[in-house]
Amino acid sequence: MSRWRSLVHPDEALLVLGSLHAFAQDRRLDRSEVRSLQVVLDGEVGHAPFFDAWGEWGVVSFAWAPERPGTAYVATGTELLEVDLIERRVRDLGVLDLHDVHELTLMGRVLWIANTGRDEVVAFDVARERVAGRVQLSAYGSTPKIVPRPVEDDVPDRRLATDVREESERFHCNQVLKGFDGHYYALVHYALGESQLIRRAARRLMGRQGNGGVIDLNDGRVVPLGLMGPHTLRKVDGHYRVCDSGRSAINVYDGDWTLMEKIPSQGWVRGADASERLGIYYVGISQFRRRYMALNPTARQTPNMVQAISIETGEPVGEMVLSGVERVTNVYVIPREIAASILEMR
Repeated sequence: MSRWRSLVHPDEALLVLGSLHAFAQDRRLDRSEVRSLQVVLDGEVGHAPFFDAWGEWGVVSFAWAPERPGTAYVATGTELLEVDLIERRVRDLGVLDLHDVHELTLMGRVLWIANTGRDEVVAFDVARERVAGRVQLSAYGSTPKIVPRPVEDDVPDRRLATDVREESERFHCNQVLKGFDGHYYALVHYALGESQLIRRAARRLMGRQGNGGVIDLNDGRVVPLGLMGPHTLRKVDGHYRVCDSGRSAINVYDGDWTLMEKIPSQGWVRGADASERLGIYYVGISQFRRRYMALNPTARQTPNMVQAISIETGEPVGEMVLSGVERVTNVYVIPREIAASILEMR
């Protein structure tokens, strides 16, 4: 671990989230053994036991605003919680009908929730503490639609205010991110469905090797990227980076979604963030489950870990093996003071 003192900037820390597998047949740990939040600080891995019992499987996502460093937003599979890191208080924000939540992304005053199990993304206004809108992904391939609510400036398009609910199917949205062009993109990794609208969108996403891509929430454009089970879309050094999880790779795209580079990794890559100060990209790597080994038969089995990769060269510069998790759900670079507050939670 001494090497990791030089791989994390002294003013920063790594927050690593992990959980049980969603399917019981894949599990090997008891729920009581899960260390859901772990922090890498000063070259050491610290455990935040305050969060261990949260959620059926563990904590899946975390967000905070730089202007409000004492407040964090934490998602389990079914809840959105506000955590006051200074006063050590936790509030359930009461967002209804959350199921299999994936990534939280805070952009401006709107927290975007990938409500994966409902085939939608939820826009939550953190200032007014209410849902601003719910974008139904099953409507894509036609005009985007949303459940009518007050739509704030950070919600991508006021045309999304039509109250039309389409039949639900599993696009499996992982995240929403505001792109370099100012549009909002939903990262999806399963584009098969039963309705005519979904079949139309699926045909535009499908490729021989994978059917993952992004959907432009502003105009409904589908960008096929041929990804296999993608996760964690980030903007780094003027490029998009996305974990092509099923192929154990990090793909780098320019602002027009043209593939520039494929960086090989190990295992099922999910969760990533960058230290611009050190020029390092950190990715979470989970052991392949047996059913995923069939997707990538050439992959070698590796332990759960965080891998540090040079942004400039794409070469790995360090690995840290993790215990107390069956899968890594997210990795964040956070300020040192937030990390200290998390570790002090009791």
